[in-house]
Amino acid sequence: MKSVIIPSYNSENTIEKCLNSLLNQSYRGNYEIILVDSSVDKTPKIVSAGYPKVKLIHLDKKTDPGTARNIGIGMAKGGLIAFIDSDCIAAYEWLEKIDAAHQSYYNIIGGVVNNGNEKNDLVGWAGYISEFREFLPEQPKQEVMHIPTCNISYKRRVFLKFGMFPGEYYPQEDLVYNYNLCKNGEKILLDPTIQIYHHHRSGLKDYLYHQNKIGTITSKVLKLIRLEGSFVVRHPTLAIFLIPFLPMVKFTRTVLVFLKFQPESITKRPLVLLLFALGLVYWVTGFARGIYEKSPS
Repeated sequence: MKSVIIPSYNSENTIEKCLNSLLNQSYRGNYEIILVDSSVDKTPKIVSAGYPKVKLIHLDKKTDPGTARNIGIGMAKGGLIAFIDSDCIAAYEWLEKIDAAHQSYYNIIGGVVNNGNEKNDLVGWAGYISEFREFLPEQPKQEVMHIPTCNISYKRRVFLKFGMFPGEYYPQEDLVYNYNLCKNGEKILLDPTIQIYHHHRSGLKDYLYHQNKIGTITSKVLKLIRLEGSFVVRHPTLAIFLIPFLPMVKFTRTVLVFLKFQPESITKRPLVLLLFALGLVYWVTGFARGIYEKSPS
């Protein structure tokens, strides 16, 4: 038995495509789909009416994705637990590829992220470029320290041994969790044959707000885990002088990665770089704020 867990909040515009992709997999073994939803829109009605095979857990108040996933893990029957988000579409062989990859000694295996937005959706493309440069389909198979929970799977024993996701760090709760797993000796495999299509925010306001939120929580998380950038957040006085250079560094590194692996993402829509740069302004504003705010406890 395999379990697929989806956290959801106000997903009425994307949930049908997500569930349809999961119900029409090439995998022929037994698997369950668990949707942990805290929506106030039509999502629970859509699922209840059209997807009787999906186990719907509806919560009365808005719940962060990490906590929703933890609830799903508690309900899951599978020895292998895969995660995808409600704004994602799984490739036809997604679960089959996950199952095959787990025949190895790895306990944690994930895949890559394609952009699911329309070709002319510049805001959506800016979101993709901002967040997924390390998880492009052109990346080689390799061991990594992190894969986002929109496309990752764990053997159940990982949760039994190490506990659940720290929900208070959304949207970086998966980064904190995976970092601690690696610190304790686990290895994470990135397999580029395991693919999903992620639909990003198309509204400019939503995109900028999300980038600001990512910046804020990133600096708070870097106070806890020693990844690149930790030096800046751990030295608040010095950070005043370093922060102005961060958008330039991130912009350059990201553009170089896309030009290497997926150049058409930029060359076919050069205006996306302006939106990406604008998003970095909001990101660094949040990052600076997070340095001087108290971290979650």
